[in-house]
Amino acid sequence: MSQTLTTTGTLDSNASTRQIAFVGDSGVGTTTVTTLVAARLAQRTGVTVTGDAAQLVEGSDHNSNALGIEWTVHDCASSVDAIDTEANQLNTVFVVVTPETLESYQPYFKRASDHGIDCFLVVNRFRDSAKNRIQAFEGPEIAEYVYENAEISTAISDGRIPVGLDRTVEAILIEALQPERLAAGKAVAALEAGRRSVVNVEVGEASEADAIFDSFDAAGFPSAYFDCNCCCHDGHIIARRPES
Repeated sequence: MSQTLTTTGTLDSNASTRQIAFVGDSGVGTTTVTTLVAARLAQRTGVTVTGDAAQLVEGSDHNSNALGIEWTVHDCASSVDAIDTEANQLNTVFVVVTPETLESYQPYFKRASDHGIDCFLVVNRFRDSAKNRIQAFEGPEIAEYVYENAEISTAISDGRIPVGLDRTVEAILIEALQPERLAAGKAVAALEAGRRSVVNVEVGEASEADAIFDSFDAAGFPSAYFDCNCCCHDGHIIARRPES
């Protein structure tokens, strides 16, 4: 079982908090994925990191956080029971698998479901040769694929943070915040009416973002841009009710 280490940034007491956990069987690269996510968050907002990934990523108390959300990222031990430890405070669980271990998600999803926690898959060490296997897979929603990359493995082994994967990591954060997409007008209306606390607007081209930002700003809702890793559009704007 992994030793639990914690590195904490000074979190803004007025900020909304988001707690996410990465779980999975031994050897699937849970710490690798957690490190990628936590390192990206540390660049843009306040973050606390727990578990083995805290040896690689220090906590951050960045103030340049337009969305007003602070994060805690848990790198969990390789055990289904690890979900129970933080269950009362977790918002989202990501189960890390590889193309060869897709079915290993099942006990983790069941445990997360028992606690009423949103849960997604992250396929680590993905290769194009595994596409047919993934397409035939009848399982839960996949938040993102992390491609097999020798530099990633080498960096983690050397105690370094891999670089150059921001878009992949941003996609995971989008799912953690709000996976459902709304048109800009409907998103503003949903926040104003209190039907949603967080909304997600898909941005076809980055040049369209300013107008969407303006609509949220005029309505008094903080928002932030996230790059997207797919080929269909450039990114997403996430906005939230300040009191949420």
